[in-house]
Amino acid sequence: MKRVIFVVLMALLGALATTGCGKVESQTYRADSEQIRWVGRVDMTAEGEVKFDWSGTYADMVLCGSKLTMEVSDSGLNYFNVIVDGRQHSVVKTEGAEPHNVVLFEGEKGEYNIRLQRRTEGFNGLTTVFSFTTDGVLVEGRNLAKGRHIEFIGDSLTAGYGTDSASGSEPYTVETQNCNLAYGCYIARYFDADYNLVAHSGQGLVRNYGDEKSTSDYTMRERYGLLFDEADKDRPYNFRRQSYIPDLVVIFLGTNDFSTKPWPSYKQFAEGYAELVGQVREAHGADVPILCVSSYVFDPTFDYVWRVAESDANLHFACILPEAFARPSELGASEHPNRVGQQKMAMMLIPYVSTITGWQVRSDM
Repeated sequence: MKRVIFVVLMALLGALATTGCGKVESQTYRADSEQIRWVGRVDMTAEGEVKFDWSGTYADMVLCGSKLTMEVSDSGLNYFNVIVDGRQHSVVKTEGAEPHNVVLFEGEKGEYNIRLQRRTEGFNGLTTVFSFTTDGVLVEGRNLAKGRHIEFIGDSLTAGYGTDSASGSEPYTVETQNCNLAYGCYIARYFDADYNLVAHSGQGLVRNYGDEKSTSDYTMRERYGLLFDEADKDRPYNFRRQSYIPDLVVIFLGTNDFSTKPWPSYKQFAEGYAELVGQVREAHGADVPILCVSSYVFDPTFDYVWRVAESDANLHFACILPEAFARPSELGASEHPNRVGQQKMAMMLIPYVSTITGWQVRSDM
């Protein structure tokens, strides 16, 4: 009997040692601690703070405990997804310039993979994370890389504008924006890949939505090289410091360029596209494959993007066709695709991603 008790006790102690979930007092980790893996464009300050405003920026960590709290401030109002063991757990709000605590998770004691993902865009404010506090420990952290990475460059379709909206007649609200339900995050999840978004609603390649001129003064070409989307337009992003090199870059721009007139000419559009492609290659290497995505076929977008892609052997082309969505049931705010429409876009692009990268499509379909 004593031997049985001893064996059981040793097994329990071994399990606790393996998971790191033994009895530990409350601990606080600086936001830049090695136990926390940040993906996306972030500014890590000397004081251990992490600042960011790009949609889709996320932190991965493994919690051994029952509660996780974040100390945070925000120059505006933003929303975050808390994803636990791959499933949506909750949505939390960050608001207020003074540091304050937000509970991210509370449950039974155990080991949990937790992702904190910003779901809203840069124009909603700059988020500053100071620390994370747990009643247990954080482990793993920077060892959580997927080994695959996709960078998505785009506009409101990429940023998840209106994905949580119930109707195409509703206006934009910060509450209904959710990049996790946009095509890029769907694709990343399908291939079990990391991702980052460089996306801003209304942005075009050479002309932004509703501009009175055929070319705009400030487009995604100017934003692409920046650390912040909106918070500071003078700070370049240091690509050499990021911990990943994308296996694929997806550029989904052009919808806003031709949303209203005057339209840019093919020459203006092609020159702008070449400039952005040049930036991508300078950032990630000359051999990085780039998928150029066009929306619809009833305006010059299809023709222009296709012609650009055909001119370069390492550019690939795909198109989202106009009959892809059921109207109005699959439209969200301001007639943007809702979560179902976005999922359909992802389904159309997944074969192209598979072919370009060599990542196999799943066999459980």
